[in-house]
Amino acid sequence: MQAHQTHALTEDERRFVTAVQDSIRNAVPRLADDPALLDKLKQAYGEARVIGLAQEKLLADFLYLEMQSPGFHRHPAIRGWLHQPGATPDERFADLIDLLRNKFQQLKEIK
Repeated sequence: MQAHQTHALTEDERRFVTAVQDSIRNAVPRLADDPALLDKLKQAYGEARVIGLAQEKLLADFLYLEMQSPGFHRHPAIRGWLHQPGATPDERFADLIDLLRNKFQQLKEIK
């Protein structure tokens, strides 16, 4: 399956994406009224699965990040990191999230 193709969601996947949507609507007010939010999340979920992400926590992180920074995973450095051999996509993405959280914390401490 290519990233641009629609990923047919199972019932469990639909429930998961809907739960993430509800969480995003509560956490990110500017996205709360976006009528296309669910469709965007379904598309992002399909892209995350194509990358190889499987863990729910990481899938949710991917969806949050995709809504905050659409197409982030297409950036050459990030794409290269996620597809680099030697670790699973889940492990690579978890490392990326840890790195982003550490950088964010450092920026908060500078202020």
